[in-house]
Amino acid sequence: MTGHSRRLWLTSALAGMIMLAAGACAASPSYAAADVPFPQPVSLQPNVNFWINVFTAYSVRDFVVMDRDNVSRIYQVYHLPGDGQPGRDDIEWVNAYLKDKYSDILNRLAAGHTPIGFDEQRVAALFKGEGPGAYAYAAQNLRVQEGLRERFREGLLRSRYYRPTMERIFREAGLPPELVTLAQVESGFQSRAHSSAGATGIWQFTRSTGRKYMRVSRYHDDRLNPIRATRAAAKLLSYNYAMLGDWPLAITAYNYGTDGTARAAEAYGGDFGKMIEDYNGPHFGFAVKNYYAEFLAALQVHRDEDRYFPGIETSKAYVAATQTYTVHRGDTPSAIAAMWGVSPRALMDANGISSPRALRIGSEVVIPSSDVAEDDLDTAPPPAVHHRRARRHHHHTRRVQTSMTRLIHIG
Repeated sequence: MTGHSRRLWLTSALAGMIMLAAGACAASPSYAAADVPFPQPVSLQPNVNFWINVFTAYSVRDFVVMDRDNVSRIYQVYHLPGDGQPGRDDIEWVNAYLKDKYSDILNRLAAGHTPIGFDEQRVAALFKGEGPGAYAYAAQNLRVQEGLRERFREGLLRSRYYRPTMERIFREAGLPPELVTLAQVESGFQSRAHSSAGATGIWQFTRSTGRKYMRVSRYHDDRLNPIRATRAAAKLLSYNYAMLGDWPLAITAYNYGTDGTARAAEAYGGDFGKMIEDYNGPHFGFAVKNYYAEFLAALQVHRDEDRYFPGIETSKAYVAATQTYTVHRGDTPSAIAAMWGVSPRALMDANGISSPRALRIGSEVVIPSSDVAEDDLDTAPPPAVHHRRARRHHHHTRRVQTSMTRLIHIG
């Protein structure tokens, strides 16, 4: 593709965004009526395999130190002794220990020292045929990823409750129902997940983007309502596909933004594999480059969850079913909760309501069918984000780069 034709491609794409923005979200695109594939470039296979292992093989006490640009280059999987979720102090210690250890080894090899000892010899074998400069670069490119096996399994169990309704909403919007798996990547199907970057809910919308598709105010936050947030996610994904024309790009845009993804695709003539491998545009880092691979990995695990998690088919999902109720004049959370036999707290949690004043006549509220608040449904509290995120600009097609895998990423 010539420079002139690339400029025409991008100009056309951006012009299309302006003309179609209003209608893209409301329409039910015909593309999704058929069997829509999610292609997997050969170059992406190592990343998919890596995330499958993060989701299914590495526990929350396993820490993988690797090259952020070549996830197949794993230096060590360190297991932190003990049981349960490690504390923040332990996590920070492991992160510092592994980075110090392998930066020292790599810098020694870059200086031309003969590898001595098991660790140095093993690292040197990973760079067979490469010069000293490769070691020096790798020393500055270390990343530590905590395992997710327990959290991912919990997310699969929670998804049994959410998936039927979410998939119906996506089908009604003309979207492939498999896209619901993005909620596993984003939050592990935790309806009250929060990130330090301000993303909230099962679909991890920021406040600014959420307001484009939902009601988000001081007293009412639809991002915490799984049904309304799913409808909003369907609109955003529909928009992305209408603008970009294929699912790898549309899914990447859910994380990076439609306009930024269009520019990245234009730079490589629409070659998704090359774009992910080589594009070095603003804020196009590890999180973006791995987002589609995480989706593919999560989809594969979901489709074959019994093999990855033996016995999960008989495990119970501790999430309550819901009904809906239309608010009438004089209704209060306490009165509605009493009618349905649930606690006011459970009712307010299920609807993202922080104040009784948020109720509006004629609005529809979700009624949890048990007296369990959303906070009690998740087996562990949503973890905080501790990695340094790429900066995001406010744009109606761009979201903060969040996902469950990065809710616990440490380096």
